Amino acid sequence: MVKAQDWLDQTYPKEGRNEIILIENDDTKKLCGKLILDDFFKLVELDLSHHNITKLDVSDCYDLEKIIFAHNSLTRLLNYPRDFVNPEKLNYLNIMNNNITKIDLGFFNRFINLETLFIGTDDREKIEQGFYNRFYGHLRSIKNLTKLEALDICSTDVSKGLIHLPDSLKEFFYEVYRPEAKVAKIKRKLEPFEGNVKKYKEDKLRKGSNKKLAEHIELEEVQEQTVEIKNLLIVGRTGNGKSALANVVSGSNRFKESDKSVSETRYFLDEIFTHNGEIYRVVDTIGMGDTRLSKNQVLLRKAEAVYTMKEGINQILFVVGRRFTKEEIEAFELLKKVIFESNIIKHTTIIRTNFTNFRNPDKCKVDRQELVEENKFLAEIINSCNGIIYVDNPPIEIECERRLLLNKEDREISRHRILTHLEGFQGNYKPYLKTWDQLYLKIRNYMKIKHDLEEALQSSNISSEEINKLKAKIEKLEAKVVGVTELRCDVEIPFFAKIK
Repeated sequence: MVKAQDWLDQTYPKEGRNEIILIENDDTKKLCGKLILDDFFKLVELDLSHHNITKLDVSDCYDLEKIIFAHNSLTRLLNYPRDFVNPEKLNYLNIMNNNITKIDLGFFNRFINLETLFIGTDDREKIEQGFYNRFYGHLRSIKNLTKLEALDICSTDVSKGLIHLPDSLKEFFYEVYRPEAKVAKIKRKLEPFEGNVKKYKEDKLRKGSNKKLAEHIELEEVQEQTVEIKNLLIVGRTGNGKSALANVVSGSNRFKESDKSVSETRYFLDEIFTHNGEIYRVVDTIGMGDTRLSKNQVLLRKAEAVYTMKEGINQILFVVGRRFTKEEIEAFELLKKVIFESNIIKHTTIIRTNFTNFRNPDKCKVDRQELVEENKFLAEIINSCNGIIYVDNPPIEIECERRLLLNKEDREISRHRILTHLEGFQGNYKPYLKTWDQLYLKIRNYMKIKHDLEEALQSSNISSEEINKLKAKIEKLEAKVVGVTELRCDVEIPFFAKIK
């Protein structure tokens, strides 16, 4: 065998690497060991399969579009978060038949332009030796890969979420070469449809009234298997970066970001994602200080939030900017009694955003001390909650490519830091348990009726008179939702009442 790094250095001398766009497979040699692709800044395609390479570092490869690295000995997919600095470029990834340790399928939701994703194992001989890729998770986490045409998850532990596979998919491989592989559940579901994902999805949609209900069916399957969604409620003042944080944590662009002091969040928006086998839902709230909504509109938004977070709250992420503002201090003061009496403090983490020195532990320590000294009550909150996480989520809607890459890297590190912190918190907390459940049930009933009415409005065979009647019914329902929310939320769940 030949050391992969020695082969690379001899075949591609360093002085010319920055112009190389293709690394081709060398069938005459069996490469082994680590491979670090330094200075291949313009590399577009990497093809090195059927070797014994144990480590791959592509952190210098800004333009990578295609990676064929099957039948090697990789145990890690990346050196998080440095590798794949520009995931949007990649459209083809084949890493089948490696020995990759447990990685959540949700890792790939950043690779939004992938057309081919092969991550399974079909080499029976390797499997018998305990050598196979250990990917797991929910297909929901790659529903945003709308260009995906070919997917291989053979012998993995990916077992749920068929309804969420993108409509672009043409080839889907899910064979079970490893007896205990959880992908067998997917195979069983597709057997009645002869492996046709489209027919499976159509059947689910026929049984449900619409796609939302089909998604709900899948969610119930998850809950039946005692997998609980962990809800992350993001609160804070308008302009502190709540929406940017929601995007970073969920690995999505669902939430509209703005650097202005005017709120871009007029509703409770949510996004579901997976991380290390856990399913999370991040919920972005109306910003503190946003006075553009009427009282009834605010109450409707709260009702939507309770409806969204049936399971309760796993963690409140309280977002603060450069310093606690007067409004934030007042909000904390109002919450003081409720926070400590309801134990919600044990489910609260302060997220310090826009902190450019967030990678420097000493700077973070100094800032924390300054915050503690700023206000006695804040010191009590900071010392009693689950700590302060320092992050920086700079914008990615910029034209400078070099700055864009740096900003993406900062956001990736921030995401990793927050999700690592969240891994230690199990279960959800329901403020005033009985009241929360009762409120959810009432709101759920209203929402179902409202949804049916709104669907009826979309019908083409409906008169203007019927439209007006339906709209009047919806308004009455909204009034009932406002009433029950004001009674139970603002009176009986005072902590939730203050989040506005």
